Amino acid sequence: VCVVFYLIGSFPTAYVLIRYKYKKNILNEGSGNVGARNTFDITNSKYDGAVVLFVDFFKGLIPILWYLNYSGLDIQMVVFPALFLLSGHNFSIWIKFRGGRGLATAAGIMAAINFTLVILWLIFYFILNKLIRNVHISTVIALILLPFSIVLLQDYILKFNNPGLRTIEDPFRFLFSICTAVCIIILVKHIFPILEIIHKNVDS
Repeated sequence: VCVVFYLIGSFPTAYVLIRYKYKKNILNEGSGNVGARNTFDITNSKYDGAVVLFVDFFKGLIPILWYLNYSGLDIQMVVFPALFLLSGHNFSIWIKFRGGRGLATAAGIMAAINFTLVILWLIFYFILNKLIRNVHISTVIALILLPFSIVLLQDYILKFNNPGLRTIEDPFRFLFSICTAVCIIILVKHIFPILEIIHKNVDS
């Protein structure tokens, strides 16, 4: 299951769309990121950006929904296929282990597990971006805050767990663990953008 989920996550939506529609290599265009934002930056097309966003989102959502509700496998073990799924998107075997930053696919994974996580994540991001006005820094801080929100709001958040998780013995521990692991994988792909911002500020 982990291998299959990795291969599903590895499908490089933005790369395929840009390659076949615009005859360009997204790896060599814009930021080189294989995601919705760079797709929009390259094409200046909200439609193309939205296509990549939704495909990558459902790439995370549908496999996890299947695992939780129809696979018949140990529910607590979903953390491993979920991380393989996200890692496939971020480090795709089809494009020499390059990929996106995992935001849309991670949102799909978390929506399948507990949709309130996605809502909180978006709230944190939009508030921070209004204050900081930097996409990468706002994203990083929002990702760091998300696991802590589970600790503070657990009585409310746990009510919205996917029904497939009802057999979990310790739902708080499970939710905190998988959310933290997902956030860490995304944060890894934000190291270089943050370092670039630091270097620019130092140089200026």
